[in-house]
Amino acid sequence: MAQPLLLTIKNALPNLTESERKIGEYILEHPKEVIQMSASTLAAASGTSPAGVIRFCKSIGVKGFAEFKLLLSAQSTTVDPATLTDFSPNEQISDIKTKMLGNTHYYFEKTNESLKDDLLNAVADWIVEAPIVFVHGIGASYLVASDIKQKFSRVGKHVVALQDAHELVASMSIASEKAVFIAISNSGHTSEGRILMAQANDMGLRTVSLTKDSQNPLNTLAQIALTVADTEEAPLRSGATISLLCHMYAIDLLFYCYMTKQYDQNVAYLNKTRQATESLENRTNDFKK
Repeated sequence: MAQPLLLTIKNALPNLTESERKIGEYILEHPKEVIQMSASTLAAASGTSPAGVIRFCKSIGVKGFAEFKLLLSAQSTTVDPATLTDFSPNEQISDIKTKMLGNTHYYFEKTNESLKDDLLNAVADWIVEAPIVFVHGIGASYLVASDIKQKFSRVGKHVVALQDAHELVASMSIASEKAVFIAISNSGHTSEGRILMAQANDMGLRTVSLTKDSQNPLNTLAQIALTVADTEEAPLRSGATISLLCHMYAIDLLFYCYMTKQYDQNVAYLNKTRQATESLENRTNDFKK
């Protein structure tokens, strides 16, 4: 288990049974003490049963209590339950760094699990064949849409990224065959994205969604649904930042997958665009002199 065990427990709590949740909450409050306990002792301390402890272990992906204690012991010197909580007033920067690093590592691991290789490969193939790619996102999701435009434009792909649904659908309506539409929404419930996805399907575009790992209306509508880790966002929690990082990470993976499809040509494009921007910077510096 590469991700921190206590963070695994914390995120699993909402999906556990009542007795399993009691066990998980007790472990989060007393992780070092649990290392010295038997299943029976933990059951008594948490007001549950030894069988419940075994079920709890299996629910979080661990074979048994002995293996659970080994994992907990191995991580006890590096993982503090306090680092798995929301940020606090006047918190030290070093503590914020620790929380962000731990949370980012955990959710990138979960994103690797939820992003299926065959689906990433299929979307990359679609983009190779696409005469144009349309991308939509609102708010933070538009930052991801802009990242797609910036990356793929540099290797010669025509990408249109817009927040305005009317302007976007007008362009989509006259798109050539094999055009791709990508809708980005962490929740998958954004009304504009869902409406545009339905329109794109009706127009015969190839449709892709990028959302958190959940059953949601947007990825149900898409022909291919890419998902990232569900960061369970809450006010003043790092989730809102990390969900954006997970989406950016997913786009990086998609881009590198695309780059391997026509490697020599794409590298040539990157060199050409780099030279062009360097030339522009030189001209700008000369102009300022």
